[in-house]
Amino acid sequence: MEILKNIFLAIYSIILAITPTPKYTEGITGQPESFLPSKAKSQNDRMISGLIYRGLFKYDIYGSTVPDLAETWSVSPDGLIYTIKIKDNQKWTDGTRITADDLIYTSFKVQDLSGVATDKVDDLTVRYTLPNKYAPFLSLLTVGVMPQEAEEKMNSLKPISSGDFRVVRIKRTGNIIRQVVLASTNKDIDIKKIVFRYYSNDEEILTAARLGEIDGFTSLNPLKVESFNDYRFPLQGIYYGLYFNLRNDKFTEQEVRQKMEKVLPIEKLITDRGVAVQGPISRSVFTDRSLIIDKYDEDFPEELMNIEVSLTIPDLPAHKELAEKIKDYWEDKLGIAVSINRVDSSKILKDVIEPRNFEILLYGQEVGRDPDRYVLWHSAQKDSPGLNISGFDQVRADRALEEGRNELNEEKRLIHYNEFQKVVVEQTPVIFLYHPYIFYYISSYIDGVGDKYTFTYSDRFLDFNNWTRLSTN
Repeated sequence: MEILKNIFLAIYSIILAITPTPKYTEGITGQPESFLPSKAKSQNDRMISGLIYRGLFKYDIYGSTVPDLAETWSVSPDGLIYTIKIKDNQKWTDGTRITADDLIYTSFKVQDLSGVATDKVDDLTVRYTLPNKYAPFLSLLTVGVMPQEAEEKMNSLKPISSGDFRVVRIKRTGNIIRQVVLASTNKDIDIKKIVFRYYSNDEEILTAARLGEIDGFTSLNPLKVESFNDYRFPLQGIYYGLYFNLRNDKFTEQEVRQKMEKVLPIEKLITDRGVAVQGPISRSVFTDRSLIIDKYDEDFPEELMNIEVSLTIPDLPAHKELAEKIKDYWEDKLGIAVSINRVDSSKILKDVIEPRNFEILLYGQEVGRDPDRYVLWHSAQKDSPGLNISGFDQVRADRALEEGRNELNEEKRLIHYNEFQKVVVEQTPVIFLYHPYIFYYISSYIDGVGDKYTFTYSDRFLDFNNWTRLSTN
């Protein structure tokens, strides 16, 4: 029976792959390794995984958590037990039902759920028991649910999946994968195929775009490509800032850090780099917009501070250019002697961040969609492997972070996180800069690409169901 099912699936995939329907072709670099949610590591693998798998919950175009496979859910009064029932008659691409056993299997395989106990209530219901109260728990359930034994028995690049799209074809040249073809049977969308073509580098992708081989590609830099529109979007899950190492005596005085902030015209510095960061909880419903984040004072008087500082940056051209501009402002306005320390970006984690080996660091940190910032700013995270790289240590902020992740009521959480944001902005352990742009170039023959809340690299496809291909006749 299993052999017959596999034969049927293979034939069905071939039919989907060769059926002439509108398609969108995107150029990407690298080689895929796995599209299973538990194994997908690279940005591109996670993107494709998100297109072919569904979670219990998902994010909409506004960045809000909404149910996907989940039908109902409840939380115990102590906030430790989540009981979730999935919708009936949800199917894998092989036609079998998605059940509670698949949820339990996934929870054992996904790292973020490793400390959560799971119990099967019935075929469609699972009880999750947390070791400690954790308000952002539902956000962890946006991970794709996998079929039982997916890791053990499935082709990780052509697995049984559950999303609108499925992997129907993989084209290779020897051991090199050239294309991954996704197809959908959803009658409500115009473009029913997405083809990802793999290239060795960005230059090859740009050439492919100019030759008309692809309909879209992303870039870290602004470009001009004939017949392509620039749908740049900010990665709001990453923010760049200038982190002061508060362990260094040069920066123990709050006034020093604040003066260095006041002479920097952030909006001018980040032009074409991204959108301004709105504090430690940026561009969220939890953002305290009453706080003044950009402290630039155009009339700030020149002042001789007579100190020397080292600004450490990842050794990339864009960062070097920005660092030179920052250096000029600090030297011109404050008389600070600034040396720029360029570190290979592949070594910056081990050589700079883990040992906290810097004075001021230009760096981009990843954040979650939930306002919980415990791992980035709580004093318990000051030492490696904690991510509080500046060494920020404030009792008010610590208490707010602790209460915020334990509080389930959103209005009360807002109070705690407002207090946290206020303390960070007052103390200036970092000068917030920007959420970086990803420049997304799409052929003028593709229409319907709209604005959306782009938190991650994959979110550019959030409104793909609205995209259409214009006739070339």
